[in-house]
Amino acid sequence: MSLRPLHELANARQAPEGLLAGLALRNDEDGSVRAGKQLIANARSYGLDMRDYLRLAVDPTQSENRDNFEGLNGYEAALKFLNLPIGDDFDSGIVLDLASDTFQYSPGTRALFPEVVDDLIRSTSRQADFETLPSLVGSSRTINGVEMISTVINDEDAEDFKVMGPVSEFGRFRIGSIATSEKRVKMYKIGGGYRTSYEFQRRSRLDLLTPYAARMMRELELSKVGLATELLVNGDTVNEAAKVVTQSSFDGKVAGLDNATPGRIAYGNLMQWFVARAKAGVPIDTVVGNWDSYIQWLFMFAVPLQGNSGQDRTAAEALAATGFRIGGVPILNGQINFVLSTNAPAGQLIGMRKGETLEQLTEAGSLINESERAIQTQSITYVKSEVSGFRLVFGDTREIYDYTK
Repeated sequence: MSLRPLHELANARQAPEGLLAGLALRNDEDGSVRAGKQLIANARSYGLDMRDYLRLAVDPTQSENRDNFEGLNGYEAALKFLNLPIGDDFDSGIVLDLASDTFQYSPGTRALFPEVVDDLIRSTSRQADFETLPSLVGSSRTINGVEMISTVINDEDAEDFKVMGPVSEFGRFRIGSIATSEKRVKMYKIGGGYRTSYEFQRRSRLDLLTPYAARMMRELELSKVGLATELLVNGDTVNEAAKVVTQSSFDGKVAGLDNATPGRIAYGNLMQWFVARAKAGVPIDTVVGNWDSYIQWLFMFAVPLQGNSGQDRTAAEALAATGFRIGGVPILNGQINFVLSTNAPAGQLIGMRKGETLEQLTEAGSLINESERAIQTQSITYVKSEVSGFRLVFGDTREIYDYTK
């Protein structure tokens, strides 16, 4: 089944009352359940999760009580109409205790349960995530069904991925072909959840789930970061594994530096690797490493410099004084960012050009598959589940720097 076009949804936007009145039925549980299932089916047909679907499908300005929804987008207006909170909205008289009643007596609203808990986490959690997928992927998109692995081939030189360049008068432009292989992108179903009874929820505040859901979201992110890192290192059936270069293959003699020691990142050698990648036409803007590599990266400039006008500043502090932000290795006028991944190989750094290397693919409808089950059971099930995969866009934009040799 192909996805319906989004402009169709945008052109048929409705007031909250028009789209969601069936969910709010309190004396007709069967009717509420039917409305909830239909809402999920509509969102799935467009390849959207519930949050994005409601943002497009609901137009608060069409409501007869538009003043009640002033300043809210479609999703927020839907929550307010259903007496569901984003956090504790005391100013509007909507508190978490009332949300439990809504889920209990209007079962169709359980389709929005995952989003409500997500909002609670954002408003109450103080958790910092160190490994995040957006730091690794250059783009994301939703797919419907099977996606085949594709690669770019230069029609004149199959080993050259570059297609742009000057041509002589009447000359022919270089054309790159985006070829589709017979191998498909490997998709993974990732997820987990917690289940509680509605009787339990009526006796407990909804934000009781916050710390459990926060941990589950973090573990989901860790799983996706691990899968993405594995693809960066090993490649797929079309793009080969990343090439490995050793630290000792660079002499490290940059500005008098010659301090390469196996097992430690040497600044001079590292700079030469960055320059070599830039000369190859694929300059690095992102480096991926594990926790041990991060410690070395962090303290690479931490040794106080001698003879800097009597000020015992570290190299990092000296660089910060010139306008560079500490946290990445500066090169030219930019910065190479370090991305943490527990699954990165020990003693190695993965260098890549982020925008041209990795793409995340999410199967349409996979983000809301569990919502329908929650409507049909006598329990509240908070599930974070999705079907995701990753593909390499170009095969020449990543390389591994082994500082143990």
